[in-house]
Amino acid sequence: MAPIPFVTRTLAFMAGIGVTLLVLELVLRVLPVLGGTYAADPRPSWPAHTMIPNSSFTYSTGWNLQNIHRGHINNYGYVAPFDYARPRDAGRGTIAVFGDSYVEAMMNEYTDTLQGALNDYLKTPAKVLNFGMSGSEMPDYLGIAPLVRRDFSPQWAVFVITMGDFTRGFSAGPGYFRWQADLSPPVKLIPEIHRSSASKWMRTLALIRYLRGNLSLQPEQLIQLRRGAVVANAAGPCQPEVLSKEDEALLTAFAHDLPEALALPPERVILVFDADRKAIYAGKTRAQARQCQARAAQANDRLQVIAAQSGIRVIDSYPVFQRYFDDHQGPLDRSPVDAHWNAAAHRLMAREVARVIEH
Repeated sequence: MAPIPFVTRTLAFMAGIGVTLLVLELVLRVLPVLGGTYAADPRPSWPAHTMIPNSSFTYSTGWNLQNIHRGHINNYGYVAPFDYARPRDAGRGTIAVFGDSYVEAMMNEYTDTLQGALNDYLKTPAKVLNFGMSGSEMPDYLGIAPLVRRDFSPQWAVFVITMGDFTRGFSAGPGYFRWQADLSPPVKLIPEIHRSSASKWMRTLALIRYLRGNLSLQPEQLIQLRRGAVVANAAGPCQPEVLSKEDEALLTAFAHDLPEALALPPERVILVFDADRKAIYAGKTRAQARQCQARAAQANDRLQVIAAQSGIRVIDSYPVFQRYFDDHQGPLDRSPVDAHWNAAAHRLMAREVARVIEH
């Protein structure tokens, strides 16, 4: 029998790969793979990054598709089961909630998010609007505040500040804001881009969504974590970082400019600070958790002080979360799979926000 030519073997091999990929794509399409979280094309009325308005999403984590949730992306491109309508009464009763993926909160049912649960704790119901967007940082909160003021004139504004919100703000992708110290307010928008038809098609492929979304915390990051542990163990005593003069100026400007950007008095702006939940689980006090802090943690602590001095209302989640955990009521997240707040954490903070609003 004559040997099979090399070209024929290569074509057969490539065809086998193609068939395998096609089968994988078909299988994954019927499974709850992470999807629907696609960036919208730029629109003049709302230049900041959002997801595609009037669409839906599926959320799941890990290779085995844990914690499945499905939800709606509304007319403004934010996660909410209802559309946002510009109020006729200048925002009476409206509360705007800002943040990153913690507030976007696709990993929870909408009713178990801060914005979705807030009316469960308010004596007088309010219209609560979610402006949480994955990838947002402190510059984004300051950057979209004028847009929210223009369209909704909220009476209250709530900002969830998570670890790294300040330090990650020195760089930004399309549609996001970054720090720009020589501007007032000190943020600059990186213009959103028009994505090609091919790019939009590729991001809908189930195999791509599975690799990018569900496997994003798999081998590569685990290797990095292991390497990081080795480096940390070999580094010797911890050396606390120090905030620079530029850091101090930006934090001060953020606290000063935020109420003005919303046309609100400072006392109607609430900053909710996330806690070091790993320290809580380890049984550390707040003082112990503050020992030898990195720059990101120092920035959050410093902002708490600056904001309170300027009249902004501040909620430190550490003692609230610590009491809850110490009372053996369970964790505040789904770590190590997912460090975002779970329903219990969201509801604890919704209760704290309600107390401030009705104080």
